Amino acid sequence: MSFSEIPFLLGFGTAAFHVLTGPDHLAAVTPLVLEERRKFTLIGLFWGLGHLLGMLLIGVLYVMFQAYIQIEAISEHSEQLVGVVLIFLGVSALYRALREHRHHAHPHVHEDQGGAYVHIHKHAHSKGPAHSWGHSHEHVKPKRQNKWTALAVGVLHGFAGIAHFVLLLPALGFSSMGASAAYMVGFGLGVIAAMGAYAFALGKTTQGLSRARGNQVQRYLRMWGGALAVVVGVYWLF
Repeated sequence: MSFSEIPFLLGFGTAAFHVLTGPDHLAAVTPLVLEERRKFTLIGLFWGLGHLLGMLLIGVLYVMFQAYIQIEAISEHSEQLVGVVLIFLGVSALYRALREHRHHAHPHVHEDQGGAYVHIHKHAHSKGPAHSWGHSHEHVKPKRQNKWTALAVGVLHGFAGIAHFVLLLPALGFSSMGASAAYMVGFGLGVIAAMGAYAFALGKTTQGLSRARGNQVQRYLRMWGGALAVVVGVYWLF
């Protein structure tokens, strides 16, 4: 292993540890991933990209305006906002899962040569002397807004916390600019890759459980993900 690879791996490992040990990080991404049926990895990648952008933004503000505005206070209020956003994400996930159950919507995952897709059977009950059940077939497109939500939440996470600078301090300890740059690059890729891997693993596991034990499992997992976000959000807020 060359000397230049050590700073890169150190930055990558530091970022991955930071991302995967943050309960607020996982609580934000989990309900968004569980809402997806196919492109769940993008949720993690977009969150990681947003996290880097948020760290860059707070860093620029800190360097340029430290003498004029209280960056620490802004970051602290951003942490409280993270709690509010987590609660909102969790409540939204719980609402959608319960609403589908009340409307007797049953999602089914299918695969063909073009890839996996999902459709939902909706059973509409009609009143009358004899009960009749209507059957409709609906194809559900991936919720594209989820990746942009993940990006926005990632930016907020990166913006919330001057403590993020501590993770970048090792870059100042290397003797060469090249080694410092390698650490920074490794850190950036580690943030994106770690959350992308988490989203991929969670999505694949959920997909497998739905196929093996029925699609009702998917709804229960979505409710669990929503509840997790609410609990972590309340803790983060207070």
